[in-house]
Amino acid sequence: MANNRVLIVSFDALRPDMVTPDLMPNLCRFAAEGAYFPESRSTFPTETRVNQTALITGCYPERHGIVGNRFQDSQASPGKLFNTGDETQLAAGDKRLDGKLLDVPSLGEILHDNDLTYAVISAGTPGGTRMLHHKAESIGGFRLSLVRPDATQPAGALDQVLETCGPIPKAAVPSLEWTRYATDVYLDFVEPTYTPDVMVLWYCEPDVSYHQIGIGTPENIEAIRTVDREFGRILKNNAERAPEDRLQIVTMSDHGMVTLLGQKLNLAAKFEEAGFSVGETTEDGADVALALASAGGVYVRDSDPTLVEAVVAWLQRQTWCGPLFTRERSDTLSQSHIFGIHRRAPDISLVLKSDDADNRFGIDGGTVHDCGYPEGGGMHGGLHEREVRTWLALQGARIRSAYRSPVPAGNVDILPTVLHLLGLEIPGHVQGRILAEGLETSSSDDVPECVEEHHTADGVDGYRAHIVLDRVGERRYLRRAWRQTA
Repeated sequence: MANNRVLIVSFDALRPDMVTPDLMPNLCRFAAEGAYFPESRSTFPTETRVNQTALITGCYPERHGIVGNRFQDSQASPGKLFNTGDETQLAAGDKRLDGKLLDVPSLGEILHDNDLTYAVISAGTPGGTRMLHHKAESIGGFRLSLVRPDATQPAGALDQVLETCGPIPKAAVPSLEWTRYATDVYLDFVEPTYTPDVMVLWYCEPDVSYHQIGIGTPENIEAIRTVDREFGRILKNNAERAPEDRLQIVTMSDHGMVTLLGQKLNLAAKFEEAGFSVGETTEDGADVALALASAGGVYVRDSDPTLVEAVVAWLQRQTWCGPLFTRERSDTLSQSHIFGIHRRAPDISLVLKSDDADNRFGIDGGTVHDCGYPEGGGMHGGLHEREVRTWLALQGARIRSAYRSPVPAGNVDILPTVLHLLGLEIPGHVQGRILAEGLETSSSDDVPECVEEHHTADGVDGYRAHIVLDRVGERRYLRRAWRQTA
């Protein structure tokens, strides 16, 4: 009988077009032998904590409530934007929210309610590690952040990790040693000690080298080769087990990446020059608060319709402005198109302008930005196709062999598929679907129909924005959005 245990391996920010036989032979072979979803999509904003939450809830931001890596929530984070990448802020915010950081149950909670075990290892941001299992303190399970090992759960587990695997290497760019160490902890400690029913292993590469050095740089290529080599160790370990003990393995990326174009825009100064006061939040009367780097949102004081109208009109006249989304305005695209209408959502969702040009290494996709990464580095968050497209491939005894799906899928589909593999019912609030076409029990009838949706919005001075989505049955997936140029 096939083992139902599931291992989820995330390669943060991995662009599917960079998964080649030369760079990532292990992952290429894994996809070729298993079920591969080349039309997999991220959720918006195409940021890590948003998509980690999509992973653990099977929902979009409109339902799970994590509307950005940073967002305004006066209860969770009074006086400043709530930074979900910060371990301390995330823990304190969840406490202020009486444990209601998320609006729906998480994977860890669902597993706990069904007497199943869960473990997380992450080399990514400490807040992201907590997000993957934010209830570990109260419901149990293993959680380790290489950035914040002091937050390891359960108590005493860190000492056992250090005794088994040695000291945690120092942070570096690219994160080669962290990649190796995270693999060591999984293979040498977590698997033999806990044998979790579901395990999430979150590699921080290639995200770190994409951001800090650039897409396609020699250092980035080294990081990609390294993370593939470490994944190969996991595959070898799994292959050496008895067939009935082998895992169902899910490989994924949370989003893609594009190249930064030019210097930081300094948007706060531009808003001020246009006559809008800018605050950390709008709680103290500032006209706007900004939560974006290359995409994100603008919070408007008291959601004042007149002020929203003025900000929208000004933004549409700026050459660096891309697609805009609001709840109800006809001169912008709708936040419903990006599954983003929520009490925490900004009044105006904003994507900065992107293009399809190649960087110096011949890799396409770029965006103007307002972030602190170096010029020529990488960024994500927006709706360029290279940011939206994600890696997704599965393999195991319960998974179809040598299958390539012709229809879109997404990060929201991983949770319902994992629960199905475990033999659990899918909660009614889940927005993703079971990837039935990729399971070994599937037939040709399991491939759903895909229909394209294309929406436009016209604003001032010839501004026009587009968004394209794909509808698969009752589910909808982002494809891309852009501002039309003359």
